[in-house]
Amino acid sequence: MTDAEAMESLALRINARLGDPSVGLTGTVRVGTPEGFGTYFLAPRLAKLTAMHPDLEIELVANPRMFSLSKREADIAVTMTRPSQGRVYAHPLNDYSLGVYAAPHYLDTHAPIATFQDIFNHPWIGYVEDLMWSAELDYLSQISTSLTPSVRISNVISQAAAVSGGAGIGVLPCFIARIDPTLVRILPDEISLSRSYWLVTHADSHDVARVKLIADFIRAECSASGLFWVG
Repeated sequence: MTDAEAMESLALRINARLGDPSVGLTGTVRVGTPEGFGTYFLAPRLAKLTAMHPDLEIELVANPRMFSLSKREADIAVTMTRPSQGRVYAHPLNDYSLGVYAAPHYLDTHAPIATFQDIFNHPWIGYVEDLMWSAELDYLSQISTSLTPSVRISNVISQAAAVSGGAGIGVLPCFIARIDPTLVRILPDEISLSRSYWLVTHADSHDVARVKLIADFIRAECSASGLFWVG
């Protein structure tokens, strides 16, 4: 461990002792998540948490990026991959399904998509390659290495809006696409992808009461909403 890491670790332990357990469930907990998970899954459920623990202050950072727990960018992180380094605890949170979607008015005005080969005759919406913050976001190459997006967008929320607006077809998490009931899933039996979320906490704050409470809350909500994640 470097001197800087040692100082960061010491600071985390000091903060943990100050905040847990004698002062009770008070203070601030910052949760860093991918934008889709934070916006469409966690944010609507925060009312339940704040009603039970009104003295807790929660900061939800729902951004398309990785979060460094050692640098205190977040107390809890939801990630798309299990961290390969660092003094962290990582637990599987949920698997989720993704599919190819289009807007009804797009399908009404473009060539039909009846077979897998038909997808190559349509414009695709995908990620800006050099802003792709996780390799897990490289969906199109998993479908076919011949697919190239004609519209590139840096986050999934804007991608979903572009698909809904008829700019083309695109891969969306099913739990996000379900928010817009007008979206139509294309070739669900032929094109189905899956990814996983991980819940990550730092070793030095893992047992802090308020951190543990919110981590347990996120796990419980995901478990209770199991059907929410399927295709």
